[in-house]
Amino acid sequence: MTGTLLAVSAAYVVLAVVVLSMGLTSRFAWWIKASAIVVSSVFFVEVFYASKGLLGWPGTGTLPPKFQLLWTRVVEPDPKLDNRGSIFLWVEQVDENNVPSGLPRAYRLPYSVRLADRALKARDEIMAGNPQEGTADDLPEGDQLPSSQQRAELQPDGGTTSTGPVQLEGALENIPHVEFRPMSLPPLPPKP
Repeated sequence: MTGTLLAVSAAYVVLAVVVLSMGLTSRFAWWIKASAIVVSSVFFVEVFYASKGLLGWPGTGTLPPKFQLLWTRVVEPDPKLDNRGSIFLWVEQVDENNVPSGLPRAYRLPYSVRLADRALKARDEIMAGNPQEGTADDLPEGDQLPSSQQRAELQPDGGTTSTGPVQLEGALENIPHVEFRPMSLPPLPPKP
């Protein structure tokens, strides 16, 4: 992946040099030349942040519907540092025969108490030598606003009261419903 990142960066450097050399000798107004320099510079920054996915940063997309859980890490919320917490899952998609069919991928999910408990229990099972299978269902489009049960799930102490305003707008919109259980064996073909 480092070679890919270097190749993309080199391509942008070559493109910027060509644009700047053409711009310096052209008869365009100075503000057009300055705009071209600023726009090409912005693309350098954009490539840097867009290429994080190439370097192995965890994805924030949707989980596969069925997967084998390889490992998990729970980062608790820390209000002092304004950290909402995260749950990191390392998963490998499985096919309809319960056979891993893809490459392992890291995912980052927003923190919730129940998902954290499930992830930690699944991690303990993996450490005990019991492979874990997971299923994920995205929230339907209409369930964007949290219910009172979901509000309690978001609070670290599990309570429903708060001393200050709680910002729950959009907090649950990207949390899929994830369940873990022991890994099912692949189905065997019928014996003759």
